Amino acid sequence: MTDARQQVTDLLNEMAGLRAVDVPPHEADPAEVHRVLREVLRPRLDRAEVIMAEVAGHRRRARREAKRAAAVTSDAYDEALVKFSSRAMSRDYESIKDREVQARVQSSPQRKEQRKAEDTADLIEQAEDAARGMFFGLRDIRAELLTTLDKYLPWQSSMEH
Repeated sequence: MTDARQQVTDLLNEMAGLRAVDVPPHEADPAEVHRVLREVLRPRLDRAEVIMAEVAGHRRRARREAKRAAAVTSDAYDEALVKFSSRAMSRDYESIKDREVQARVQSSPQRKEQRKAEDTADLIEQAEDAARGMFFGLRDIRAELLTTLDKYLPWQSSMEH
């Protein structure tokens, strides 16, 4: 799962690089604004969409792994509890709580793996939230530039003909 953490970190760093756009000022020439939209923002938004899909895939896999680890932990605990409950030792001096503690200790390696899987899934979800914010930031820049072009409707309509 550590590999997934690194991959998501790399994707998040790439997304941050995509988000760093030199926006032309509001008084910029409409042709320059149009060029930035077409040549700079469009490819970045396309790549950002791919990154979002990849991060979402990592999130889904990490959640599945966390659920699988929880099931393994639960099974190990149940097996240990059955083992401690059915042993030949007299139960007069042993409470159910004692057997539960023993089962919990017996299943602690699986519990550690479960916690690691859950931590990874949580970190990937946080990364996905950050990537989503950067993606929407790119879309906001695009909307701002389109608004700037709207000031030049005669220019824009002349580009359509």
